[in-house]
Amino acid sequence: MSLIHGRIHTVMQDETVARHAFRRRVGRIGTYLAGAWKYLAGIWLVILLAMSPCPAGAGEVSVRLDPAPLQERRLAVLSDPSWSLSLADVIAPERQAAFRPVLGTSVNFGYTRNANWLRLELKPAANGAVLLSLAPNFLDFIDVYVARERAGLGAADFTPYTLGDHRPLSADGLSGLQNVVPLALSAGEVTVVYIRIANSNSSTHLNIDIYPTAELTTRTSAASLLSGLWFGGMGVLLVIQLVFFYFDRKAQYPLLALSTLGIMLVYAGNLGLSRMLLFPDNGAANDLFMGASAWFGLFASALAYSSILELPRLAPRLHRVYQASAAVGLIGIGFAIFKSNIVFGPIGNNFALLMGVVNVVQGLRTANENGAASRLRAAAFCVLWIGSVLSLSQRQGYFGLPNVFWHAYAISGLVQAILLTGALAVRLRAAEALNSHMREQALVAAQDAERTANALVVEKTRELVSARQIAEDALQAELRSQQQQVRFMEVISHQYRTPLAAIRSNVDSIGISLPAADEGNLARVRRIQRAIVRLVEMLEVNLARSRLQGPSFRPEMSGVAAGDIVVAAAARARDLMPAADISIDLEPSARSLPVKADAGMLELAIVNLLENAVKFSAVVGASQVILSLGADDGTVRIAVRDRGIGIPADELERVMVHGVRGANVGSVEGSGTGLSLVSRVVTAHGGSVGIVSNADEGTVVEIALPLATGGDLLAIDGTSGVGALAG
Repeated sequence: MSLIHGRIHTVMQDETVARHAFRRRVGRIGTYLAGAWKYLAGIWLVILLAMSPCPAGAGEVSVRLDPAPLQERRLAVLSDPSWSLSLADVIAPERQAAFRPVLGTSVNFGYTRNANWLRLELKPAANGAVLLSLAPNFLDFIDVYVARERAGLGAADFTPYTLGDHRPLSADGLSGLQNVVPLALSAGEVTVVYIRIANSNSSTHLNIDIYPTAELTTRTSAASLLSGLWFGGMGVLLVIQLVFFYFDRKAQYPLLALSTLGIMLVYAGNLGLSRMLLFPDNGAANDLFMGASAWFGLFASALAYSSILELPRLAPRLHRVYQASAAVGLIGIGFAIFKSNIVFGPIGNNFALLMGVVNVVQGLRTANENGAASRLRAAAFCVLWIGSVLSLSQRQGYFGLPNVFWHAYAISGLVQAILLTGALAVRLRAAEALNSHMREQALVAAQDAERTANALVVEKTRELVSARQIAEDALQAELRSQQQQVRFMEVISHQYRTPLAAIRSNVDSIGISLPAADEGNLARVRRIQRAIVRLVEMLEVNLARSRLQGPSFRPEMSGVAAGDIVVAAAARARDLMPAADISIDLEPSARSLPVKADAGMLELAIVNLLENAVKFSAVVGASQVILSLGADDGTVRIAVRDRGIGIPADELERVMVHGVRGANVGSVEGSGTGLSLVSRVVTAHGGSVGIVSNADEGTVVEIALPLATGGDLLAIDGTSGVGALAG
């Protein structure tokens, strides 16, 4: 009872400590998430305000600040499939007619293999020093040629600038997240700018912006701040997702963190951070980074969304579709490695849009399955799909979308990360609540089990007390019965001895009085004398057996010759069974070996073995029983061998048990106590009993006794004097 109480008390303490610790952890996570949510919401609002229709600035942010009113601004485009047109070719009159006018200050050619020329004509209303900003900075080659327009303008009149990520980063202090060219504008005069774009491994788009030189620091700082806020927000979300994984070891948390990392890597390339910070002099490596990052994002997001939607358990077939999407991401990485992203880009982007539709459909279909968590999850997929559609459509030149929509993916990725992280936080809180409920149920169950155990212990204790009392009563009754049996045998032995002695005396007198010639009567007298001896021996043996089986089993050990015990036992057995054919085989060297024994008990054990051997040999008509004595390795061995009915092999271990008899004994009389008595006596002498027997072939029972040593020995004169019969 005390152990049960202690165990349940320990379980309750452990449960309480674990529950409070888990609640504290989840509470801290909730606090962190709430702070991050507010922080990221502020970032989102700042980015939305920054993305509003203002002039285009650093990176891809559309911020428009004209230095002075431009009387004219014209932009035209010429395609160069051969990549062979030079500036001289482009300014030729026949090529000028091929330029197509473009509205606005952005151009988007999508995934194209052509080189493209832009002609920008600027006519300011006032003099001013301005900067021409060309973004993004990861296009392979950008050649800029600047000149004042005049009659007979030739290629030598243009000032060249070489830009692009396949060229070293400019050391003019102007270019960074954007390629910048300084311009000096004169009022009323047209400045013509030719821009050649050659890009071979990603989508080709260019945002053109013009702003005063004095605005460079402000714009660069603003772009850096916005980029830092965006990356900081995404980084906080990534850390939160990993913290969730620390407390709840589910695969969806690290997979979502990988997806968040993929979005960060993609936008690091799109903003030009990888070109400026990682690969300032290696455009091919930057191309590989951007392509591999985009397809890594597809790979990670497919695995993350499948895990978050629990598709392996709920929709195994749809899970295989997401696995295929992850495989597409890996294939895209391969194309990026082999500089063939332009081949796979349109296919992969369209597949990503299709998977976005699948995300939305599955998210909406399961929006009400898990409460707020599943609704946040559905909203996250919808936001990301809309942002992906707008961003990819603008990148590939669909619908003529302005450049501001190119940032839709970044904004939607941030919002999606916030919503999915929130969904996982809700799920974690729900799991904590469920865990707490289960612990409370377990505690109630433990208390119920304690009460049941207490009642069961009380009931079983009463039953044990009652059973013990019954057993004690039965034991006392058995002891009384054994004592009564011993007393009965003692009375019988005493009562029979007197008349048997009188009969023996009279018979002896009759024998003496008969003449020697009266052989017939003398033979009858001798038979009567033998019968009296046998009867007396039977009384002695049965009395000894009763004492050995009762409470008076107390061996009195002394040193005695083993041969004397064997000879005396054979004599007693012959007296009990005059018709038995009992042979003795004594090794001369073993006859005088001493053993420490109660001679009477050991004789009786041997007599029991001889009785069994004679009785079960007679059943099959066998007669001879051999009693042998030998010795080896400090052990005296007494064996009784017969050719009787034997003992079945599967019953050899059981026949030593009190009251057990072999299954083949049939109607042969017996109580099953002989071998158990032998085993008890031999065990008391520190020996062992071994049986070798086969059904219908006979049995050998061997008693092994240790030799007596030192002080155990008494004077042994080679005579028995043990078990002598009266008269």
